[in-house]
This record gives sequence, C-alpha cells and structure tokens, in this order.
Amino acid sequence: MDEPFIQRLSSSTSTKLRSTQILTSLPQVVSELFQNSLDAGAKHIEIGVNCSEWSCWVRDDGVGISKGSINILGTEGRYATSKAYSPDTLDCLSTFGFRGEALASAADMCCLEIASRTARSRETWSIILKDGNILYTGPAVRWRRESQGTTVCVRDAFYNLPVRRRSHPSPSRTFELIRQEIESWAIIHHEVSFSLEDTEAKLAGSSKCNILKIPKTSSNLGAFRHLYGRALCEHVEEIDLTSGDMRLEGFISLEGALSKTYQFLYVNQHPMPSGELHRVIETKFTASSFAKNAFDEIGGIQRTSTRRSPRKAEKKPVYVLNLVVPPHQIDNLLEPAKALLHFRNKTAVTEFLSSSVVSFLVRHGFTARGDAYQIQESPWKRQRVNCEHTSKHTEVRSDEAETANLPPIPLSLYAEKSHGTNELVWTDPSTGETFIVDAHTGNSRPQTQLRLAPEKLDTNQKSQSLGQRRTLSLAGTTGKGPAPEWIQEALETNDSYAVSERKITEVTVESLGVHSCGSDKLHPQPKQYQQHQHFSRLFLSSQGDGDPNGHLHHRFTKGDIRGAQVISQVDRKFIACVFNNDLDNGDLRKIQNDDFSTLVLIDQHAADERIRVERFLKDLCLGYLRSRSGEEAEGVEERHLTPPIPVLLTRHEASRLACSPDIQTSFQNWSIRFSGLAQIEALYTSTTGLDEEGDRYVQVSVLCVPEVVADKLTMGNELRDLIKGYLAQLEGDMPDINQGSPSDGAVAEGDWLKALRWCPRELLDLVNSKACRGAIMFNDSLTNEQCERLVCQLSETAFPFQCAHGRPSLVPLANLGKLSGNGGRTFRHSVRWSALDKESSLE
Repeated sequence: MDEPFIQRLSSSTSTKLRSTQILTSLPQVVSELFQNSLDAGAKHIEIGVNCSEWSCWVRDDGVGISKGSINILGTEGRYATSKAYSPDTLDCLSTFGFRGEALASAADMCCLEIASRTARSRETWSIILKDGNILYTGPAVRWRRESQGTTVCVRDAFYNLPVRRRSHPSPSRTFELIRQEIESWAIIHHEVSFSLEDTEAKLAGSSKCNILKIPKTSSNLGAFRHLYGRALCEHVEEIDLTSGDMRLEGFISLEGALSKTYQFLYVNQHPMPSGELHRVIETKFTASSFAKNAFDEIGGIQRTSTRRSPRKAEKKPVYVLNLVVPPHQIDNLLEPAKALLHFRNKTAVTEFLSSSVVSFLVRHGFTARGDAYQIQESPWKRQRVNCEHTSKHTEVRSDEAETANLPPIPLSLYAEKSHGTNELVWTDPSTGETFIVDAHTGNSRPQTQLRLAPEKLDTNQKSQSLGQRRTLSLAGTTGKGPAPEWIQEALETNDSYAVSERKITEVTVESLGVHSCGSDKLHPQPKQYQQHQHFSRLFLSSQGDGDPNGHLHHRFTKGDIRGAQVISQVDRKFIACVFNNDLDNGDLRKIQNDDFSTLVLIDQHAADERIRVERFLKDLCLGYLRSRSGEEAEGVEERHLTPPIPVLLTRHEASRLACSPDIQTSFQNWSIRFSGLAQIEALYTSTTGLDEEGDRYVQVSVLCVPEVVADKLTMGNELRDLIKGYLAQLEGDMPDINQGSPSDGAVAEGDWLKALRWCPRELLDLVNSKACRGAIMFNDSLTNEQCERLVCQLSETAFPFQCAHGRPSLVPLANLGKLSGNGGRTFRHSVRWSALDKESSLE
C-alpha cells in the first residue's frame, strides 16, 4: 500500500463544503437575504416563500447593487462584499453581514437570481447563477424595478443535497419557522415594514396568500402589540438602563404567558437564540413569585393571595430586551450564523442583565425588598465556623440491638451568621423579653439562647464546642434492657402513661430512582423495579459473598407481581403480599446464594390509580394514533357540546389557531374541534374589522372534546387552560408535531406509549386527576378475591411500580428467607448474635 500524502482539495470541493456550512436550511436562506436588505438601509422588505418547491424571494428598497458590482458577484464569487472591513476593524462590526459568503453559498446550492437598480441607474440589471456558473447576465426580465432596490430569488434550494432535503422540516413547519424569524427581526427593527407571502397559495389562486404584514411603528413595543395583540403588553415597564458603556433597552410585561414564545433578547439588535443570557433572566424570574403572581391576561385581573392549583402551569415572563455592548467587546466570528457570541467581560454583562431584572422584580413586589422591614436587624449573623483544628468526631451510640429504634441522628452546634436581612430582633412590650425572629418562616427564639459569637471563642473553644459533631441519643434509647416488671405494672395501672410497644425491626428503603417518574414525563421505563434496602444488621446472616454492612439489593419484575401470594388487606390501606424470588430474575439474586421471599406492601390506592390511568391513556393515545393515520372513525371518542362552549383567547392565539391547518389538525387528532375559525381567519387577514377590544381577545367556540375527560373540561377554566397550553406547546416545545406516524398505517396495541410524548400536558393532568379521584381509596375494605384481582391487574400495566403521579405503588418490608415446600417449613437466615456486643460498645 502506497503511503498517503497530503493533497489540496479542489476548488469546487472546498467551495461546496463551505457552502453547506453557511446555509443549512431554507429559513436560514431567507434570514440571510433580508439581513442583507437591512444592511442596505431598506425601509420596506417583502418576502415570498414556496416551501414545497424549495424557493423564496426577498425584495427591498435599499441602495441597490450597481452593474459593475453584479458582475463582480458573478466572477469573484465568495468573499466579495460591499461591507468590507480591514483586519484591524473586525472587532468593530456595525453590519449583520461582512463575510461575503451568503450569496456565493446560495449560488452553489440553488439557482440564484439577483436583480438590482441603484438611484443613478436607468436600468435594472440581473444575473442568474447556478452551481457557481453564470447562466445569464444583463438587463432584468422578470424582476424589473421602477425604483432603487434589490430583488434576490432562490429556486430549487439544496437540489444537490438530497440528504438535507430529506431531513428538512415539513413545508408547513418550515413556513412557520420563517414567520417566527421575520417576527423576531421586525420587533427590533420597528422602523422597517415587513410582509410575508405564501407564493404557493398565490399560484393556486387562494386569497390567503398574504400571511403577515408588519407596518412601521414608533417603538418595539408598538411592533410587539401589532404582532401579538395588546393582551400580553397591557401593563408593561419600559426599560432604559445604563452601566458604564453598556445599555439595556426594551420592556418587560407584568402579564405572564404559558410559553417562552414571547421572550426576545437581542445583543446589538441581533436576535439571540435561547442560551446563557436567557438563563440568567429565567433564573431571576424563577427565584421570584412572578410565575404565580403575574397579572392574569384575561382582563388584567389583579393578583390575589388565593392558593393556586398545583396542576396549573406557571406563567413565563414576556419581554423584549436589547443589550447594547460596544462592538469591540464582542466576538461574533465563531460560526457562520453569528448567533454565538463571546464577551470580553462576560461577568459584567451577566451582572448588569441580572441586576436590571432584579430591580424590575423588586419594584413590582415579585421579590422581597431588602429594607422592607422597618425593624432593627439581628446583631448576630449566621456564620458557620470552619473548624480546621478538629481532628476526630466523637460519637455516642445507643444499643440498637435492644431497642431497635431509629438510628441516632447527628446533631451539631454552629455559630451562624447571615449576610441578608432574614433575622430580626423583637421585644415583647408586656414582658420586655427579646426574641430573634426569622423574617421568612416566622420562627422565633429567645435572644438569651446560646448564641456564641465566633470572635469571643479562642481556637480551642471553637474546636471543642463548635467543631466537633456529637451524636446525641434519641429519647428512649438509653436503657440497656427491658423495664423491670414493677415499673411496667405501675404504668399499666395509670391511664396517663401508655407503655410503648416494642418497635418493629427497622427497614430503610432508599430509592434508586428507577421507579420514579413525574406526571409530565411519562416515558417508557425499564420493566424492573430496583430497590436499595437497608435492614438492621443484627438480623442478617454473615454470608461469604454478602454485604457485610447488611445491604440487600432487591430487583422486582412484573412477573414477581403476577406470581405474588396475597395474604390479606392491611389496615384497609395496603395489600400484604409475598414475592417468591428465584435465581432466574437477575444476577443480583446470585449474591444471596439462595432463593428467598420478600414481604411486600402494595398501596391499594396507588395500584388502582395506575390501572385506571393506563386504561384511560391507552384508549386516548391509540385513538390519537389512528386519527393521525387517517382512521378518523376509530379515533379518540369525543363528546359533542350542545351548545358549544366559548373560550376567550388572545389575538395571537386565535389567529394562530384559525390560520394554521396543522394546528387545527393537531387539536382534531385529540378530538378537540372548533367552529367559526373561517370567520376569525378572515377577520385577521383583512385590514379592517378589528376594534380595540378585538385587538386583545377573541372568543372561540369549542364543538367537541375527548369523552374521557369531558366532565372535567366543562368545569371552570379547564377547557381554556387546555387550549391555551396546547397552543403554546405546539408553537414552541414540539418542533414537528406531525412526524412519527406509523409508516405502514397500522397501529398496534403497545404503540400507545409512543403517543404520550405528543399528549398535551394539561390533558395528561386531567386524566391523572380522574384516575386518582375514581380509584380505590384508603379505608375502602377489600376481600381477598378483590385484592388478588387488583394485584393481577397491576401486573399487566406498563408501569406497575408507580402511581399516576409518580409515587411508588409498593414497598418491600422484610426478607422472609427461603420458603420450602417441605411441610410448609420456613428456613430463615441465621442471626449474627455477635453484632449485639459490637453494636452496644462505644466507639
């Protein structure tokens, strides 16, 4: 084999590789084109898109491109630009484009036509490029202009990249991404008018071709109101803050939204994708009470102190913020899209942004003000002493063997100091006694309580009194043996003193997290339930391969539940069962070197809740999948509402619902149908017919809802919350809702689990609530036959080890040893009596 040697890539190969990195999708192609228009000083930008044909065009009224410059684009190609910067000024960029690669990359992967006219030119000049070759140059034929400006048309995008076309989002989703991209730029460039046209609909003769028209406005708040209505920005605070050479401008709304769709952050008027700066803002809002106490968008109702349902989605902040930073302090040459930024002083930027958000939250009462309490601060601050001189910890252990109590809890004393204003000093006017009050919890303690000041302690005192951790024995654990008989008799004769029963051997179950699952993340889990159990070391045998610390590993499967021996109901709350485990259920069994049985308690409410929720979800999700596959007759069972129920939506929500066939189809797949959407679409696509109130809210009528939760949806605001929440989910959190249907159209019984990821969160919460409310409750008596039937049904579920809300449905109590069939005799592990002396001795 010949030795490899380094060769230079051919010009065509290197150009194609570079082009595929510059332009990765049709939305990015459109974005790069209208960014060029903004750099050209355009005040009117028109955009047309045909996603099915992979074509788009952008027309503006900018300065235009001269005939000579057009020829240079055809001959020089890449790195030819009118926005050239010297190497010394690359850190002072003032335009969105500067590389001269966007048009050249489009010419490599598309059929590119550029037609432009300058103010001094009498003719519109044009050039057509494809695969880097010039197909035509001369006077424009198709895109002739009467005034200055430029038109760039892209046809047959990515014709030489079939894999990219295959992996590209669907045409409807692509159009939605382009619309969102235009909206984000239109808000910050409010002095420019934008329009978006669906050329595919125009060619079909439809009157719905003009999708979006954004006029010039006086501020970004005006542009936001035009796009999304007044409902989300009825109460706002405009921001205009400076810190050194940085400036933050824009607004933050006092209303909250159910999604992050209405969060816009810019750096020097460039939209920033969700990243670290967004997380800085989100962290401050999350730490405040904004999520629960924001204004209700429906009518701007004032905040109340009533308890909020835990199932209700918390509100997300609505804001438009532009961070202005000197260009020389930013590096945006990291990647072609220029969305990844590095700051020279990142700490100063994040602190400025964070303090600006905190000041807003404080001013409006969403977070506590430091000087809100007109009371004297506590003279003692909470401070943990660093005890470097402590060499060892002193522990005093109680006799675990005799009392079988809970293990000792380590208690430590610390001199504490808080740098906040959490502790206050209050003097009782009647007694004159002084107390230390925690401002957050309201807990108090006498000021005379032991509060040693660190500065008054020498090193030895700190080490002895504060540094050492001492294990204090719990009450009732000091005795070395049972109480004398005369004491027990005396206590029994006095009703005021109850003789405590001897406690059951301690069992601590520490979950490994396999069975835990939140209600909003019901993804398939392993079919095994693994628990890490800590049994009292006194009652375990010392086995050669066992854990000397007494830790047993139990792994249960659905087969263990199916073969469980039901004993009886316990306390009308639990079902006591015995799981007969064998060596075939996993390698962890072999550690014990023997078969064994486990005593298990099954929560009767959690078990029945799991059975019910999976029955409801299976019917719901299978109907959804059949509806997506075209089997509408076998879709989700629905209930027709007579009369239809009106739901109040914001202007933007109503327009998205009425104008997007994909969103309507997504609702219909869950048997949620509306009436009057055609009239709403006509209202918002026309330039007349919108009054001030209609610019805020629109009433939508609901015809059908899923039968499984129909009763709950007709109560209160459940239906409104479901529609608004699912609209937010479709717009932001689910990238392509119509992908993932079975390729052959057939829906199997086990496919219902796949549909859970598309299920609206609000709908899932309602199903969980219905399953919980109708399940077997505590104090419901069950016969042995009913217990056996319940355990059998539980073993057939997909997630038998958790209830609908993610809590465990069973817990192992004790290892019963090996149950032999020889006369019913039970062989138990031997007791390590030697541990008694060891445990009772002081360390």
